[in-house]
Amino acid sequence: MNNPTYWKSLFDFCCQHLTAREALLLRRLGPLQCRQMPSTVFRIASRLGDGPLWGATGAALLAFGGPRERLAVAAAAAAVVLSVIIFMAVKNVLRRPRPFEVWRDLACLMPPPDKFSFPSGHTMTAFAVHGALSSLIPELGPLFLPFALLIGFSRVFLGCHYPSDVLVGGLIGFAIGRAAAAMTVWVG
Repeated sequence: MNNPTYWKSLFDFCCQHLTAREALLLRRLGPLQCRQMPSTVFRIASRLGDGPLWGATGAALLAFGGPRERLAVAAAAAAVVLSVIIFMAVKNVLRRPRPFEVWRDLACLMPPPDKFSFPSGHTMTAFAVHGALSSLIPELGPLFLPFALLIGFSRVFLGCHYPSDVLVGGLIGFAIGRAAAAMTVWVG
């Protein structure tokens, strides 16, 4: 199970059996992509996932919070750094092309930040922050879950990712966020 060839084979098998179905779902979003309002909302959501939302949240928690909030910011920052390292490594090993590169009839409404699709880095970091913050400040969980979901869905809506990229990114990111929170509490 720790063999990278095993994971690559499993990934290739899943892509062969899921990708065409996922492309059908992306095609169904096509008519909505042509509408100004949802396209604008999802572009904004995606851009929030680039870091402004997390930076503003961290600054607010540091400025107005106490020790618990500082610990949560440290955990969220560690989770984001770890997420970026992991998703970049996985993307460069698995090298899944983005949907619009494989399916010429699919649109991509904004330029992706990197070449490969799996897993969604935006979604992974959004759920990593959500996982860390909701672990240490539970009352923030219901506030940040909709943002994480919106960021994840925006990546599919905009044509940057397959749904499985977002699903796996969200699951891994949330686990990283929870682990970072646990480690921060343990170390702190």
